Amino acid sequence: MNSSSLKQHLRWAWSISKGYRSRLSLYFILELICIVLSLLFVYLSKKAVDTATMPGQLPLKWLLIGIIATITLNVGIKGYSGRLMERIKLMLTLELQRNMLDAQMLSVWKLIKNWHTGDIQIRIQTDCEEVANTIANTLLSFVLTAIQLLASVGFLWYMDPMLALMILAISPLFVFSKLYFRKMRKLSQEVKTEESNFANVLQENLRFRLLIRAMSAFRKRRAKLTESQQQLFALKMRQINFSTYTQGAMKVAMNAGYLVAFCWGIYRLQSGLISFGTMTAFLQLVARIQSPILALIAYIPGFVRFRVSADRLLELQAGEMEPQVPQQRLQHTQELRISDLSFRYEDKWVLQNLNLSLKAGEPTAIIGPSGKGKTTLIRLLLALLKPGKGQITLRDRDGERPLSASHRINFAYIPQGNSLFSGTIRENILLHANENHSLDIDEALRIAGAEFVLDLPDGIDTYIGESGIGLSEGQAQRIAIARGLMHDGDIWLFDEVTSALDRATADALIQRLLDYGKPKLCLFVTHDLHLAERCQQRIYLD
Repeated sequence: MNSSSLKQHLRWAWSISKGYRSRLSLYFILELICIVLSLLFVYLSKKAVDTATMPGQLPLKWLLIGIIATITLNVGIKGYSGRLMERIKLMLTLELQRNMLDAQMLSVWKLIKNWHTGDIQIRIQTDCEEVANTIANTLLSFVLTAIQLLASVGFLWYMDPMLALMILAISPLFVFSKLYFRKMRKLSQEVKTEESNFANVLQENLRFRLLIRAMSAFRKRRAKLTESQQQLFALKMRQINFSTYTQGAMKVAMNAGYLVAFCWGIYRLQSGLISFGTMTAFLQLVARIQSPILALIAYIPGFVRFRVSADRLLELQAGEMEPQVPQQRLQHTQELRISDLSFRYEDKWVLQNLNLSLKAGEPTAIIGPSGKGKTTLIRLLLALLKPGKGQITLRDRDGERPLSASHRINFAYIPQGNSLFSGTIRENILLHANENHSLDIDEALRIAGAEFVLDLPDGIDTYIGESGIGLSEGQAQRIAIARGLMHDGDIWLFDEVTSALDRATADALIQRLLDYGKPKLCLFVTHDLHLAERCQQRIYLD
């Protein structure tokens, strides 16, 4: 994984914050007010103690009212700003996750095949949250904490410059060293990589859980998951141990700093050089200096995780995406022509110099053994792949034009195998439907041979699980066919449409499809010779 520079990460974070900057500015201003109120509380406390021991010009009652007012305002503003920050962080996380998901959903084929869905999921979930938290919270909080530290040191310097110097000198600033950053980043990268590996194994185990049991492979897959867990555990323990040692050193230094401040204050108080109020202010300011220092140090792992997560998301977003263009609905498509079409994966040609003409009312069958480019041809027709050579053109009553992704709306696609989504049957059937589809659901079910849906307890509103769990493969396939018919496109692409059906059901389905699809351009990619014989044109790929 290539690492970007800090400048690149900050520029990217700034671009992401667009649309949230006014709310982030409001949060920043509210937190600045809280810092002022905090220091005002220290000042009023000092005055109150001094007035109680040595009555002065201001009545003690007004000082106490001021203290109560500063506390009340601080609590109220903190509560509102905290809610505001959490809202911004949540909205930013969701938007970033949508953008990353869009980048993957629209990625070109050569990138899709390089990514494992488990890895993508962990990046979209955890890395997006990490980046959003840094932008909405950590960066601003770091700046605010630095301001609070400088203001507290300035106030302490005003009262006792020597004490201010001693506190700063003993603070554990050594952890800001380059070595610390390098070590933390290396550990974070290793943990993130192993989290993705674990997600890959977990996703596959869940997706293929029935297959794993059927193959008696449960123990081997469980062992693989356990091995990944153990590696992740070991890496996280290294991260925890490193943090524990460094935090221990910080706490020792912090306690030493507080002890120095306390002893110095006692000495100055005993010598009559400061008042009791000043002594109280000393101790409060020491806490207000040490706490920001600890907070600044605590932000370091967050910044390291942000940079690692930013690299992972930039890598996810860096690939070529299919441009979003307006859909072009053709007017009564008459012909789809393939001219000298060639395509290869890496160094292997799967299609070479293919010529084919699909015409309305003349169904065509593509036949051939596995691995000879049948599914690749469908991807080319759907403009999911770009031809290496040759071209594909469409002709309607308005003329001829080269095929592009904008013409995808004209294709009704029925893929091979179970392609249903979790949800109701109605949701699945309407997923591919055009806004102005001419076919109603009952008729689509009839043509697809899926009338059994109407006999289910909840009919077309029956809920089906992931990948059509609860249905047989043949039932799921027929519902997918009905979904394709609802699209009502001019061009039908069927990929092994009869593979899960018995002969009688397949023959009845083919007849209904051919009858209803007479005005369509129909392409059947199939191993079914009975289906191929019913088509007017047969192309053999070998």
